[in-house]
Amino acid sequence: MQASHLLLLGNEWDTDGQRPASDGIAGLAAALQLSERDLAAAVAAALPTERNADPGKIVVPAPAGPATVAVCALPPVHRGPGAPSTAERLLEAGLRLGGASAGLGTIWFSGRVDGSSDTGHLIASLRDALWAGVWLATQEPAAALNEARRPVFGDGVAVSEAAELGVRARAWVRMLSERPANLLGPEQLGAEIVRLVNEMGRSVDVELWTAEEAASRGFGAVNAVGGGSARPPYVAKLRWAGSAATGSDATLGVVGKGITFDTGGLNVKRDSGELAWMKSDMAAAATVAAALVLASRTSEAGAPVEVILPLCDNAVSGSSVRPGDVITHPDGRTTEVVDTDCEGRLVIADGLAWLRKQGAAAVIDMGTLTDGGAGLRRAGLWSNDAEFAAQLQRLGDEAVDPLWAIPLPYGEDEVLESRVADAKNAPMDRPDVGRHAATFLAEFVGEVPWGHLDIGGVAYLESSIAGWPEGPTGAMTFAVAEAMRAWAAGSLR
Repeated sequence: MQASHLLLLGNEWDTDGQRPASDGIAGLAAALQLSERDLAAAVAAALPTERNADPGKIVVPAPAGPATVAVCALPPVHRGPGAPSTAERLLEAGLRLGGASAGLGTIWFSGRVDGSSDTGHLIASLRDALWAGVWLATQEPAAALNEARRPVFGDGVAVSEAAELGVRARAWVRMLSERPANLLGPEQLGAEIVRLVNEMGRSVDVELWTAEEAASRGFGAVNAVGGGSARPPYVAKLRWAGSAATGSDATLGVVGKGITFDTGGLNVKRDSGELAWMKSDMAAAATVAAALVLASRTSEAGAPVEVILPLCDNAVSGSSVRPGDVITHPDGRTTEVVDTDCEGRLVIADGLAWLRKQGAAAVIDMGTLTDGGAGLRRAGLWSNDAEFAAQLQRLGDEAVDPLWAIPLPYGEDEVLESRVADAKNAPMDRPDVGRHAATFLAEFVGEVPWGHLDIGGVAYLESSIAGWPEGPTGAMTFAVAEAMRAWAAGSLR
């Protein structure tokens, strides 16, 4: 049987909702040595009467032998706030097509999929989004991306180099996020990050601090959270910068939570379903590391970007941090730990405090902290600066890695007041949600422009959605890389 073909029916421009005309599949018909009429009839039979996003699969009796064709219609248009863009819908269609066929073969499309090309972005065209979805869908759990399954377009037009690098970076995040925690502790995750930087980074320096070295720099939360595990914590520090003579020395600081397994600590998690995928609680650290390497490979170094990645287990033992303990962060601020399962914001606070103390001009942090606040398609974004938040949201949209800005709970910070420290790490009188983590972290940045990304809803899916299968997505790799590229170029301030 011939290799499979992937046919996208891109008919969102049809106002009557009908399938596109058969001339849209002329290229595939020629490749299979069939008449367009015969191929159109076979394709029509593969899909339901009403257009939907689920792929159909057919075997076409071509002269050279039977050929398999996976056929998918572009997901429908929605008009509400936060509705998927055309590029997001093409990424979803690519994921569905690639998942239906293991990505082997050639991509064909009916409809205007080209879109405008802008090589200033990682996803430079609508073609890139479709192609990226197809290739990412071929990735096996906990395995590296299979280069042999790299898809191609039937018309021979290539995708951008930035998109190629972006897919590989995102696949690396997915691979590590799926790796079992017994094979990926803090030391192993640190080693993987160092290896990635050394093999793929450009003008990127990396250091790996031990628990003792982190403690000497004031990282009290990292050592408190990691102190309950037999596997000691580490902190990875990455820096991407050009010559001081060629650009601004204003630094963008970025923090990524790297909890290699989260039991909840002494406030142990009660949901066994949630515990089952806590191996992915390090997704943000992997995402930020991959984003920095991706930015370094797709842009010239300019204004510096500095990354802090706290890496530790949140385990249960006699040395675990206890409810009621008070910890000190690098800036001297203190936190009363009232919920050991709200550990992500504690270690992120260490990173934010360190970066602000070092003089960062703007900061971004990211973690799988709560439900994400914005559903399963967009990461929640909280910020103390409306313009900075708007720029981050725009960059995420351009990267097909969307964010949704959510207001800080102004005037409600009293829920985190502590009698024995500067703040509690969680509210005691109501369920903890994303706004509480954002409120806690906002105190560590002061007036410095800051964006807090909660990827708890998008980094690891408990069931298939928008073409993604159950498991890790690598979400925000593109968005954070775009922000880093924009900062280096001086267009994000």
